[in-house]
Amino acid sequence: MRIVLTGGGTGGHIYPGLTLWRKLKEVRPDARVLYIGTDGGLERGIVERAGLPFTAIRAAGLKRELSLAALRTAWITGIGYVQALGALRQFRPDVVVGTGGYVTLPVVLAARTLRIPAVVWEANARPGLTNRLCARRAWAVAVSFDDSRRWFRRARRVVYTGNPRASEVLLVRPEEMERARSAYGLSSGRRLVVAFMGSRGAETVNEVLAALVPRFAASDGLQFIFITGEAHYNDIASRFTGLPRHVRIVPFVHDMPALLPLADLVITRAGGATLAEICAFGLASILIPSPYVTDNHQEENARRLVERGAARMVREADLTADGLWAQIQEVLQPPVRDALREQAHRMATPHAVDDLCKLVLEAAESRRG
Repeated sequence: MRIVLTGGGTGGHIYPGLTLWRKLKEVRPDARVLYIGTDGGLERGIVERAGLPFTAIRAAGLKRELSLAALRTAWITGIGYVQALGALRQFRPDVVVGTGGYVTLPVVLAARTLRIPAVVWEANARPGLTNRLCARRAWAVAVSFDDSRRWFRRARRVVYTGNPRASEVLLVRPEEMERARSAYGLSSGRRLVVAFMGSRGAETVNEVLAALVPRFAASDGLQFIFITGEAHYNDIASRFTGLPRHVRIVPFVHDMPALLPLADLVITRAGGATLAEICAFGLASILIPSPYVTDNHQEENARRLVERGAARMVREADLTADGLWAQIQEVLQPPVRDALREQAHRMATPHAVDDLCKLVLEAAESRRG
């Protein structure tokens, strides 16, 4: 069996595809894969580190209005389509799986031309324009939020699977968690707050979190891991000297699935993969959706949890150090924290990768049949 994975731009589009690939290899050890992405996003580095063959094509963000930029985007998408046709003809896949991002469109269009079934997976409650266009040409669409079906009324088939990351993070072993506890000097006598705003960080939110560092340093009952993102680390870390052991400022955490289960509270963005992990582990969270994403989809993601009592949300425009500190104190109270944890766990989709894998294999078999 041959499978093409495509998706890019952010980790939320890339990592779920890699999670699916690991499951497919487990089910079909003979399977071969090709990942099609761009050179402008994060995907080449992540995919090649995972050991998968990678091919780059051209792609650009779609524009909704008629303009010179829109014409340029159409031209680049056309180039990417031709490049994708060549890659698919050479690799001859049984199925194409798109996980979102600009690169998905030319690859799915090429798959439709070559009569190769495509499965499009959507991470967010409100899908972007790319996946909505791809859905009309796909064999099936998989969604991470059940009520996202309404956005895909013209799709041939829509299946609620959840986010594959919800399955993979649960495979973390107790010894990995213990290594994380030791590596970050965590104390069982202090409640742990972990703050992270994605791999790139977020300058505005980081400034508010930096203002809280002295309060965490003076706290007797809390410990704090502040993950700044690589781009912001030097600026933030240089402001503080002599911090106590229970306050850590780090640029990035490579063992996040081992660290998160140890947290009493996480403060983070509201990307689809992050929310899947929060629900999988049953974590209490304060969500600060990014206002800079297309269609403000992170706020819609967050609302799905907030409406079910599974998370708290603060808009970035309303964020202040005093306000966030008050929220932290409130959420860490056992009745509040435990209620958030319980509701988050109820929203988990631990079988997400199994269900998505099954759908992809059905699509592949449909071509053979």
